[in-house]
Amino acid sequence: MGIIIRFILRELGVAFFFGFVAFTFLLLVFGVVQEALANRVPLIWVVQLIPGVFAKMSPISLPVTLLLAVTTFFARMSGNNEVIAIKALGIPPNAFLMPVFVIAFIISIIGVGINELAVTWGRAGINNVLYRGAEDILIEQLSQDHRFETNNKEITILVDGVDPQRQLRGPKIMLKKEAVTIESRTAKISIDFNTNMLTMTFSDIRVTGEGLTLLAGDRTISIPLSDFFPMGESNSPSGMSLRRINEERKKADEQIEKQRRIIATYKTFAACMGSIDDWAKPQIDVSKADIRALQSHQKRLSVEPPRRWATGFCCFFFVWLGAPLAIWMRKSDFFASFFACFVPILILYYPLLAFGLSQAKNGSLPPMYVWTANAAIGFIGLWFLRQIHRY
Repeated sequence: MGIIIRFILRELGVAFFFGFVAFTFLLLVFGVVQEALANRVPLIWVVQLIPGVFAKMSPISLPVTLLLAVTTFFARMSGNNEVIAIKALGIPPNAFLMPVFVIAFIISIIGVGINELAVTWGRAGINNVLYRGAEDILIEQLSQDHRFETNNKEITILVDGVDPQRQLRGPKIMLKKEAVTIESRTAKISIDFNTNMLTMTFSDIRVTGEGLTLLAGDRTISIPLSDFFPMGESNSPSGMSLRRINEERKKADEQIEKQRRIIATYKTFAACMGSIDDWAKPQIDVSKADIRALQSHQKRLSVEPPRRWATGFCCFFFVWLGAPLAIWMRKSDFFASFFACFVPILILYYPLLAFGLSQAKNGSLPPMYVWTANAAIGFIGLWFLRQIHRY
């Protein structure tokens, strides 16, 4: 029995390792090219994107390559009647499948850590590369497109061209939040990473806005670099580490309690005056709106930890389904065995995961419903386990 288990684990390990390396490499190339094209990253910075993109793509490649290794190996064993031979020796399928499930369980725990790494180091690493290469990226986009726009659409830069000395010709900057437009004959961009500010030195500047026209000569304007490029972790729950999520939930609780005290204070004063007067009602409405926004943010925060555990443990449930299904099919064909397992996952697992995630985020279902997809795969896998034991 020990020989059989060592043989199975060795063959699975080799197949998983080479599959993971090959599939991750393909995703890595795709991810790096995608990030480079989306942000117009110069070649000198593209290489530095590789570690962050690798961490970001690993959670995708891990469960797929594990499923690929398990299905192809057990399909070949079953197709060559090796499973029948083992059962003829009086060894039930559970005896050689249990070590595989244990390994899949361990890999799932590692997968949870990889999901966390993808957020805290992968996405943050990509953002930091874009942040450090901000000047080159900005000049590159303005040289090619004569236009640069931040992701939040708050800042738009238009230019007539860029000189070889990296000087902007005819720049026009529109600040949406301040409703201000800045125009000049030329401008020079520089970045100070000590203060994390992007400085633009204008010549013959003209500033216009709502009811405002300001003409001046040469002027220097500094804008926070974070307004142009993100840095570190995202402010979205899906881009936060689990530790930061816990901190954000505590902050949201404190802010909700603060707003409730404000409402109570206004209502107390209004009650003393006999009614909720015009001076009290607007403030109460603002505090109630803030509470609703904070509660919505809390729901998204509460969904993220179980989502990461559920997506990490999809490795275990993919193996739970893939191994008995491949044995039950008794086909050694590579594509038939893999796609017979992957198609049910594609049409069942991912839609259920997306449904549970969306319903949990809006508060219609508890956060633990993100495990629904794993549970569905688990029940199907259990049925196939019973079939390979019975026949």
